[in-house]
Amino acid sequence: MGFSRVVEVGTTRSTNADLMAELGLAPARWPDLSVLVARRQTAGRGRVGREWVTPAAGALTCSVVLDPREALPPSWVPLLVGLAMRRALAAWVPVGLKWPNDLVTAETSPDPAWGWGRKVGGILCVLHPSGRVVAGIGVNCRQAGAELPVPWATSLASVMGDAAAPAPADVLVALGESLDQVLEDWRADPAAVRAEYAGACVTLGERVRVERPGGGVVAGVARAIDTDGALLVEGEDGAVRVVDVGDVHRVR
Repeated sequence: MGFSRVVEVGTTRSTNADLMAELGLAPARWPDLSVLVARRQTAGRGRVGREWVTPAAGALTCSVVLDPREALPPSWVPLLVGLAMRRALAAWVPVGLKWPNDLVTAETSPDPAWGWGRKVGGILCVLHPSGRVVAGIGVNCRQAGAELPVPWATSLASVMGDAAAPAPADVLVALGESLDQVLEDWRADPAAVRAEYAGACVTLGERVRVERPGGGVVAGVARAIDTDGALLVEGEDGAVRVVDVGDVHRVR
């Protein structure tokens, strides 16, 4: 199937901000799995306040409405969206999932402060007062190196070559189909989907340093993802700490 409704605009400051406002004004117009797509975004944001700006037609920039039910905990929404993105991009490039919300390629990052493969996509989920979730999604499709936002980013064109790289519209179609399927798989067998996510998560098994919002650091080896979607980190003392949110850095 795919998305239930697709609305495309030329330029916006932020698809997440626009869709959050739309849900307050006209919620009936935005059913579950509806999506707002912008050809260009000028003032979006990523996690921890990072800038998220895309050139015209160079990247997929969209926000999806998800309506979590009892069987779909909001804490798992970013992870399931990431898994859907991974499935969608498999037609073009293999990617790994950096907990909780980044898609990375196997390319080595030139920035040691990043520590992971190059970032090709990301997710920012926001909980609306109605209980629905707005999942902001970005995939670098056809940007040249100079158009990428950070040194550790890449694009499908950089990995595959300009001629082979898909257009944002192609990735959107694949994402709609895979997101619909991931949610169906979750309803049928959550344990299998959690295992699929864990198998694709490049964070697990690595020594990490997690910077938590408001201060505080958790350090150790990332051991598992628990049933709530939190990262379990085993410290030097053998104690396992539960991290439900944070910016994860790889320690070499």
